[in-house]
Amino acid sequence: MRAVQLVSWQRPAEVREIPRPAPGAGEVLLRVRAAGLCHSDLHLMHWPEGTVPYSLPFTLGHEVVGTVEALGDGAEGVEIGESVLVYGPWGCGVCPRCSRGEEHLCERKDLRRGTGCGIGRNGGLAEYVVLPSPRVAVPIGDLDPATTAPLADAALTPYHAVKRALRDLRPGSAAVVIGVGGLGHVAVQLLRALSGCRIVAVDGASVIVARSWMSLTRFQSSGSKPPRP
Repeated sequence: MRAVQLVSWQRPAEVREIPRPAPGAGEVLLRVRAAGLCHSDLHLMHWPEGTVPYSLPFTLGHEVVGTVEALGDGAEGVEIGESVLVYGPWGCGVCPRCSRGEEHLCERKDLRRGTGCGIGRNGGLAEYVVLPSPRVAVPIGDLDPATTAPLADAALTPYHAVKRALRDLRPGSAAVVIGVGGLGHVAVQLLRALSGCRIVAVDGASVIVARSWMSLTRFQSSGSKPPRP
């Protein structure tokens, strides 16, 4: 199968032919339907050897949607043919951190093997990818794979920040989102869905005031007055 792999530090990734993987005990084989590109992929290509402890080569891609193709012995919780989003951080699943859902802070990780899908371990920029456990496969029903795949990072990152702030975002309060790019525009949508606050999104020379009913007004941040609430 074809895969986009990082084979050398400070070099572009390469499209290579590699064997199709098979799931081991407890693992899940996905046929990839969509995979997002992230600036983290560029970081991995640009960093010099020794910046991170991962072993090369490995397949990039940590924003992944796929269809369950096969299950290893003992793998339960997903069905063959089911469409799933891959949760990116992969921990041991049993340490205190993992048991609280904090797999990104796993206490038992072998860092040379990577910290997650496409981050030191084979990811989803390939025709197939093996998941270490069904617990990192999130069923998505009939959601569109191409628009769902980035949720694994571009949505999960701002969600982590928004969730921590929700107790302070009561109706009548305000939240400022600085930068309305790949993550920031999702932060605005999450704030709209999860809180009753007024949302001010700042990007470059403009400010967008997003009212609770999603009426957007643009104005220049220098020289002009903001619209009345």
